[in-house]
Amino acid sequence: MGNSAGDTRLLSGLRVVESSRTIAGAYAGKLFADLGAEVLLAEPADGHPMRSANGSDQPSPLFSFLSAGKCSSTRHWRELVEAADVLVLETEGLPDLEELRRLARARVVVAVTPWGLAGPWAEAERPWTEFTLQAEAGSLSNRGNPHSYPVALGGSETLWVAGSLAATAAMGAVAGLDRSGVGELVDVSLLEATTYAATMFGDLRATIAGERPEQVSLRRPLLPSVEPAADGWVGFNLASAQNLEDFLVLIDRPDWLADEDMKTPEGRYRRGAEFSAAVRAWTRQHTVAEIIETASLFRIPCAPVHSAATILGDEHVRARDFYIDDATSRFRQPAVPMLFNGIRPGVGKPVSAPADVGFEGEPDRGRASATTEDDLPLRGLRVVDFSNWWVGPLVGTVLGSLGADVIKVESTRRVDGSRMLGGSATSRPDWWEYSWVYLGANHNKRGITLDISQPEGRELFERLIADADVLLENFAPRVLENVGLDWAAVHEINPSLVMLRMPAFGLTGPRRDMVGYAQTVEQYSGMCWRTGYPDGPPMNPSGPADPMGGSNAAFALLAALYRQTRDGSGLLVEAPLVEAALTMTAEQVVEFTANGRLLERDGNRSRGHGPQGVYAGAGTEQWLAVSVITDDQWHALAGYTGIAGWADPELSTSDGRWRHRDRLDADLAAWTAGRNVAATVADLIALGVPAAHVVDQRFVHAHPQIAARSYFEDIHHPARGTMPIPVLPFRFGRIPRWSRIAPPTVGEHNQEVLERDLGLSVERIRELAAKNVVGTRPLGL
Repeated sequence: MGNSAGDTRLLSGLRVVESSRTIAGAYAGKLFADLGAEVLLAEPADGHPMRSANGSDQPSPLFSFLSAGKCSSTRHWRELVEAADVLVLETEGLPDLEELRRLARARVVVAVTPWGLAGPWAEAERPWTEFTLQAEAGSLSNRGNPHSYPVALGGSETLWVAGSLAATAAMGAVAGLDRSGVGELVDVSLLEATTYAATMFGDLRATIAGERPEQVSLRRPLLPSVEPAADGWVGFNLASAQNLEDFLVLIDRPDWLADEDMKTPEGRYRRGAEFSAAVRAWTRQHTVAEIIETASLFRIPCAPVHSAATILGDEHVRARDFYIDDATSRFRQPAVPMLFNGIRPGVGKPVSAPADVGFEGEPDRGRASATTEDDLPLRGLRVVDFSNWWVGPLVGTVLGSLGADVIKVESTRRVDGSRMLGGSATSRPDWWEYSWVYLGANHNKRGITLDISQPEGRELFERLIADADVLLENFAPRVLENVGLDWAAVHEINPSLVMLRMPAFGLTGPRRDMVGYAQTVEQYSGMCWRTGYPDGPPMNPSGPADPMGGSNAAFALLAALYRQTRDGSGLLVEAPLVEAALTMTAEQVVEFTANGRLLERDGNRSRGHGPQGVYAGAGTEQWLAVSVITDDQWHALAGYTGIAGWADPELSTSDGRWRHRDRLDADLAAWTAGRNVAATVADLIALGVPAAHVVDQRFVHAHPQIAARSYFEDIHHPARGTMPIPVLPFRFGRIPRWSRIAPPTVGEHNQEVLERDLGLSVERIRELAAKNVVGTRPLGL
């Protein structure tokens, strides 16, 4: 099968059956449909749970967005699966484990469940909502005002990330199916995906720092963060010491350059009122546009805090044609958040009305060879990982975990930026080896250093590229372009190479050269807009953008490799971090343009869930999370609490409970005060009420379900010794353990790669070290 350079239907011929219930399963199916796979949506007799739109005869805008390009079938998924390559199964009444394994012998089966397929909670009918999952996963514990209650993410971001991870895992398993004809059972736990997406390796940070709950408060504001401007809100993210120094000059406080307190997060927190007053005295005098223009001159990561009402007019998304009409022209929606050779896949046709349809003919099993069943799907793939922080390294970790040989390239002049967080976790002289983000995002790689600004380093880097299948990078576009390693140059060196570029704002558009990290794009995309207290300022979600961007990019890359195995052609894949974030906030734009409804932050509340919130129990930082979605759950909660007045007939409906939400929250907060949270959760769960004990993210490894599933694997690190590190938040039935190589120290594998792989002599390597072309510690530290 061949494809022209302009064909973005990379997965043409691949057959997918989707049986979904939430955003997670629906988005996994959407990614396959976007890139040309044939996706059959097996809808239940009463319709998909997301299809209805408040009594309208048209599908809801969000369902329409997620389902475009799919064909809806009235057949049960069991009637469709035999002709499928991939089954995405997120449904009530899952088959037992043995049947799932049988189904997975000849295809990829992706089971998306709240707790995973194994562990003490797997078989229990334990009630849950996305909100209680966030509580169980540690997401709520670090977000909010220290003098108020913890706050959840405002827009189902963890379900979007879970869907992206599910699709990526499926695509990795398809590579194995393609090679051997042997399928795979992929076990996606929403609990683990939520922990991965929304805690920023907080457990690992606490392990490294030896934190105890009473030592460090989790809910404390980042300073600076989202700040008021003269005409809106603007967000900052100080990712380096240089950023901080430049910021102090920006706000007209150069005197603080000599103030040691203002140089550390702890010092700024102690003097938070003074610091914030100075910041806001400056920001309130300037418009958002003025602040961003000035900050960009200093290369300070800065972005407008958009809502659905403002993002559509942003010059950058307009220049990139990112928001497009949906297939029915009812509303505006995000385009596909990835490009191939500069071409963006088009919008799919409207999802069909449910009909009695199935696949025609037999599936194409590709190029199945004589590999063994237990062979890793990507064994033999050579990857050069020139990325840093979290979003890029996640892609390399996925590939390495699936068997690829991943060579991580840093420079002693510019090590991976995430290493710089290590200084806040330890006072050891090799502190750069102790960053929790670096350790969490860099499994299964060999690490080398090369200074590509020097001719010898550039020549060796080109030799690595010439022998590789994949090159990953996520710098601002100018970084590689300034050293002559843009796509044209790389493609000339290796015409069959697949290059993945992940700049924050993309390769084109007025913001292309702006520095952007996860917080920056969370501010820009609308995630901040929906997270926070009612009538309070927007709040940083602090987490989901990077894993969403990384898993989206990994899916795009694996799809490109699927095509590359068929026609041998190289391909440029562009997966901007911001466009993955804007996809997560799709609901804001589709609702605003379809119905004129501006979705805003409302603490922990969500329409259709009531009461929903966290309520203080006995003890310090003991919070009970409750999320009621059915009348039966309400009656069970009301009967259990015995709260006077809850027998009011007006509270017997969801609409009535929504109207009286303030009263319900006050009643429940008074009732929970002084109660044992763990015992109360156990009672409510037994009654069928979704409830959770808000888990401190620093100790999520002790959660009974997470511990039983070995989401944390003990890894021996050369600097730190043996410690539990979170791995990929999904499991393959044929791969018992993800981590085989510990995250590399700076230049740990220089000798191995340069001598064994590139054929350099020991003497030549010494010469390169003397010239700082290679090295094993950051220069200047």
